[in-house]
Amino acid sequence: MPLDAPAQSTISSYFKSSTTTPKKPGKRINSPIDLTSEGEDDAAPSKKPRLEMGSDDTNGRHATSSFADEWRYSPEKDRQYDPNRPRTSAEKHRHEAFKKRLLQDNSHLLQEHREVVDVDQDEPMVVDKSSESDNESEDRFQKLSEMFSNPAKSARAKATSKRPIARSSKGKAVEILQLKRENEGTVLFVEVGYKYVFYGDDAKIAAKELGMVAHMDRNFLVASIPVHRRDVHLKKLLSRGYRVGIISQIETAALKKISDNRNAPFERRLTHLYTAATSYVDDLDSVDEVEKYAVSPFMCLVETKNSDRQADVSIGMITICPSTGDVVWDCFDDTIMRLELETRLVHTRPSELLLPKRGLSEATSKMLSHFTGLSSSGQRTRTEQIKGVMDYTEAFSRLSKFYTDETKFGSASDSFKSGRLMAEITDLPKQVVVALAHAIEHLSKFGIAGALLETKFFTKFSTRAHMLLAANTLTNLEIYRNETDNTTHGSLMWVLDRTKTKFGARLLRSWVGRPLVDKRVLEERITAVQEIVDSDSSLLETLRGTLRGLPDLAKGLCRIQYSQCTPKELSILLPAFAKIAEAFDEVDRPEDVGFKSTILNDIISSLPKLKGPMKELMSAVRLKEAAEGRKETMWTDEEKYPDLIDNIMALQVLEKEFDDELKAGTDFFFHLTFYLFSLKTALVRKKLRMPSLEWTTIAIDEYLVEVKRSEKRPIPDNWILHSKTKNYARYQPPSVREKLEERAQRRETLEAKANEAYRSFLKEISQHYYAILRDTINKLAVADCLTSLAQVALQKDYVRPEFTNDDRLEIVDGRHPMIESFNEDPYVPNSIDMGGEDTRAKIITGPNMGGKSSCVRMIALIALMAQIGSYVPAASVKMGLLDSILTRMGASDDLARGRSTFMVEMSETSEILQTATSKSLVILDELGRGTSTFDGMAIADATLQYLVQNTKCKTLFITHYPLLAAKLENKFPRDVSNLHMGYIAESRIDGTRNITFLYRLTAGLATESFGIECARLAQLPETILSVAAERASAMQDEVQKRGQRNRWAKGPFTVLIALNILLQKAPYLIQDCLSKKGILAAASLDDLQTVKESIENSI
Repeated sequence: MPLDAPAQSTISSYFKSSTTTPKKPGKRINSPIDLTSEGEDDAAPSKKPRLEMGSDDTNGRHATSSFADEWRYSPEKDRQYDPNRPRTSAEKHRHEAFKKRLLQDNSHLLQEHREVVDVDQDEPMVVDKSSESDNESEDRFQKLSEMFSNPAKSARAKATSKRPIARSSKGKAVEILQLKRENEGTVLFVEVGYKYVFYGDDAKIAAKELGMVAHMDRNFLVASIPVHRRDVHLKKLLSRGYRVGIISQIETAALKKISDNRNAPFERRLTHLYTAATSYVDDLDSVDEVEKYAVSPFMCLVETKNSDRQADVSIGMITICPSTGDVVWDCFDDTIMRLELETRLVHTRPSELLLPKRGLSEATSKMLSHFTGLSSSGQRTRTEQIKGVMDYTEAFSRLSKFYTDETKFGSASDSFKSGRLMAEITDLPKQVVVALAHAIEHLSKFGIAGALLETKFFTKFSTRAHMLLAANTLTNLEIYRNETDNTTHGSLMWVLDRTKTKFGARLLRSWVGRPLVDKRVLEERITAVQEIVDSDSSLLETLRGTLRGLPDLAKGLCRIQYSQCTPKELSILLPAFAKIAEAFDEVDRPEDVGFKSTILNDIISSLPKLKGPMKELMSAVRLKEAAEGRKETMWTDEEKYPDLIDNIMALQVLEKEFDDELKAGTDFFFHLTFYLFSLKTALVRKKLRMPSLEWTTIAIDEYLVEVKRSEKRPIPDNWILHSKTKNYARYQPPSVREKLEERAQRRETLEAKANEAYRSFLKEISQHYYAILRDTINKLAVADCLTSLAQVALQKDYVRPEFTNDDRLEIVDGRHPMIESFNEDPYVPNSIDMGGEDTRAKIITGPNMGGKSSCVRMIALIALMAQIGSYVPAASVKMGLLDSILTRMGASDDLARGRSTFMVEMSETSEILQTATSKSLVILDELGRGTSTFDGMAIADATLQYLVQNTKCKTLFITHYPLLAAKLENKFPRDVSNLHMGYIAESRIDGTRNITFLYRLTAGLATESFGIECARLAQLPETILSVAAERASAMQDEVQKRGQRNRWAKGPFTVLIALNILLQKAPYLIQDCLSKKGILAAASLDDLQTVKESIENSI
C-alpha cells in the first residue's frame, strides 16, 4: 500500500512493512545467519545497504533480506525524526492501534510483567476506522510478537507460575536486626519456608548447644533446622536456661495474594515466647520427661532487711508451676547462712528465678549463685531481674486491676464482686503480695498469668500442719535422690511410689517432703490407707480401675488453660474426665458412700459432680474428628460457628466445579483445536484419542492433564506447563489454576476460622469448668497416693504405727526400708526406745563399718514414714509426733560458697541448735572430726550438753570419743545413755584381730573403733598396718603412763590446798543455785559441777 512520504522518519515508520518483496541473494562466506528469518532454509541474508546522511528515501529501510531486518533499528533514522511535525491521519491510526495492541493481555511483552505486578487497564480507545484497517494491524503485530517469542516453548513454558517479588538482602537484614532489637536476650527461631533459621549470635548459640553447623550467608552467620524438629531443639535450649522466641510468618500465601498488601513482603512477628519454667508446657504424656516427679516451677523472691540479729533478712516467695497449675507461697525469716532459703530451693527446685536487680544481700546472692549453677543433669537455672521493686501500695493496686479485669478474665470478676478473692489477697503477707505482683507482670509477657487467677488453689509452703525437712536432711536421708548417682532409684520416694498417675506421683512427692504434724489429719490419712488394705469393697476396685490408664490430667488442663492443647489431646482428656464422672453413682451426702474414712467418702462422693459438665463438653465435640485434628468438622452444633459452615460449603462447591471442569476442559480442548486448526480438525481428533481424560495428581499438585510427549498433541497456548519428563508433559488449564487459587484461599480462611473457634472452645472450658476439673484432679491425686501407700503396707512385716500424746519414740525390730529393698539377704533389725521413762539422748559408739550411720538413718526414716501416713518396716512403732527431723551427717565442702568441710559441719550444727525444739529428732554423726582431737572433743561435748540440758530433744549422737561418751553418761545419767553396735573381736596367731560385725544395737560403750581392722578390710598393705598397730599401742601406753605420773606427782600439801579452795567455793555456788533463776542459776550449776569434777580428779 503506498504511503505519503514524510520529510523525515517517524517512530511508526520503523514498524511499517515493505511493499516490495526482498530478493534472494546468493550465499556468502562469513555472512551472519539470521535464525529468525522466515525465508527458505538455504537463503542467507544480504548485506544491508549503507544509508547516506540526509537521504529522504523512506523505502531504503526495507531493502533487507529478512523480516527481522525490516524491524531493525538504524541510528540514521532518529536524525530524520522531527518531534514537532504533526502526524497524518493514517499515522495516528497506526499509532493508536499499536498502543492498543501492545497493552492487551495476549501481548508477550507485558504478559510476564503482568503476572507479578497488576497494571491498571487503560480506557478503551476510539479509533478512526477510515484509515488503515485493524486486520492489517493485527497481522503486523502478530509477526512482531512471533519475533520476540518462541511459539514452541515460550508461550507455555514461561507462563508456569506467578512468582512473588524477591526481597532484597538489605530489606531482609533490616527486618532481622529490627526483630533482634525488639527481643534482646532471646534466641529467635525465624520461620523461613520449611525451616527455622538462627541469625547472628543466635546461630553461634545453636551451633554450641545443638551441635549444628553455622555458616555465613550474606550479612549474617546463620544456622537452620527443619520445621518438624523445632520442639526437640526448643526443649534443649530451654533446659540450658535460654529464653526462646518463635518468629512466625503470620500471613499465608493465598490470602496475601488477594489482600491490599499483596506486593509487600510477608510479615513476620513474635508469636511465642518460651522459658523452661513459664510458657512451655510439654505435650500430653510426652516421652521427653526425665522423671514423672520433675516439674519446672518459676519462683519470684523479694527480700527485706531485718533488725533482728537472729533473723538477718525476711524473704517473700511465690512459686508457680505452669505445667501443673500449682502455686505455692511463703514468707520467712532467715539467718546469715540462708539455710531456710536453701531448704525451699531444694524442695521446689525452680528452673527460673525472678530476682531484684539491686538490693539483694550478699549472703542471699551467694546462695542463689550457688544454686543456679549447672546441675548434674546438665540443666541451668535461668535468672530474670526486676529493675525496680514495687512497694506494697503499688503492688496491691496492680493485683486489684489484674483480678478485676472483666475483659480478660470473666470468672475472676465474679469472685472479686463477692469479696472472696481480694480478701484472700489481703490475707497474704506484704512481701508475698509484692512478689505476686511482680510474678503476674512477668508471666503476662508469656500469656500464662491466668494460672494465678484461682487463689483458692494457693498453698503455703510451711504450715503448722506440716513438718519441714531441711535441705541437708533431704540429702542425708536420701529422701528424693540417692547419694550415689543422684537418681530416684534407691531413695525413699522409690520405695513409697506405687502411683498410677503422674499428678498422683507429684502429690506423693509433696507428702514425703512435708510430713504431717497434726495428729487428727494424720490419723485420718492412715485410717484411709488401712481401710484400702483391709476392705474388699467394689468401690475401691472401681477406684483403682479409674486411676489406671489416666493421662496427665493436671498438665492437660493447664494446656487447655494456655490454649496449647491440640484437638488430639482434647480427644484424650475429655473421655478421661467422662470416665471419671461415670465411675460412681451420685450420693446425697459423703457419709452415704459407706466407708469409715472421711477422706475416701469425700473423694468418691465428689467425682459424680462432674457428670453434668462432662455431658455438655462431650456433646459439643465429635471425638473421632478431633482425634484426627480436624478442627473445622469436630463440632456437633454447626450453628455455633457459622463461618466454618460457609467455608466448608464453598469448598464443596469448588470440588464439584473441578469435576465439571474436566468435561468442560475436554470440550474446550476440541473446540480450541478446531478453531486453530480448522483445516485439520479430523486429523487432530483422531490423533488425540482421549475420550477417558482424567485429572492427574503429582506430589501435592492436583488437577493436571498428562499427555505423552511422543504423541505431539496440539496443546492450547494458554495452558500452563507444570512439568516434563522424558515421556510425559503435564499441563494445567488457566481456569483450573484460578479455581485452585480460590480453593487455597478458602482453605486458609477455613483454617483460620477453625483455629479461632477451637481457641474459643478452650477458653470456654477454662472460664466455666476449670474449678471443678481442677478439684477433681486434686481428689484423684489424693486417691492415687492413698492406694500407693496401701500397696506399700501390703509388703511383708510392715505395720501401722501407733501415735501417742507423749514424747516417746519406741521402735521394735525396725528395718531400713531402702537397704531391705535392695538386698536379698535379710536385714538385721534393731530396736530403740527414746523419751518417756527412758533417756532422750543416745550416744552410739562402735567399730567403723559397724552400721552406726545406717542404724540412725533407719530410725529417722521410720519416724518420717509414719508421719507421712505410711505403714513402716518394723514389728511395732509407738511414737509421739515429731515437729522436725534434723541431721548433720557426712563430710563435704562447699567451695563455691567459700566454706570448708569443717565450716559446713559447724554451719549445719549451728542451724540445728537454733531450730531444734523438745519435739525434734536430732542426728549428729561424728561431730568435731573435721578439726584437731581436743577441739573436736570440746565442740562435741559442749553441743551434746546443750541439747541435753537446754533443748531436751531426742538425740542420736555418733562418736568415736569414748571418754566423751563415758563422761556425759556419768554427768547426765537420766538423760544420756550409751549404746554401741555389737561385734566380736578375736585375736589371731599372727597378732592381728578378726572382727565380726553383728549390726545389733547393744547397750554399753565400745572402747575401741578398730580402725586398723577396718583398713585391713579395705586392703591396705600389711606392712603399713603393722607399723600403724605398733604406733597405736605405743601411743596408748604413753598416754596411760603420763596420766599415772601426773597423778603421783601431786604432793599431799598441793592436794590439800586445792581441796581447801574448792571446798570454800562450793557453798557459794550452792547458794547461787538456790537463790538465782534462769540462766544465772544454770551457770552456777555448771560451775558447781566443774568444782565437783576437780575435787574428784584431785583425789
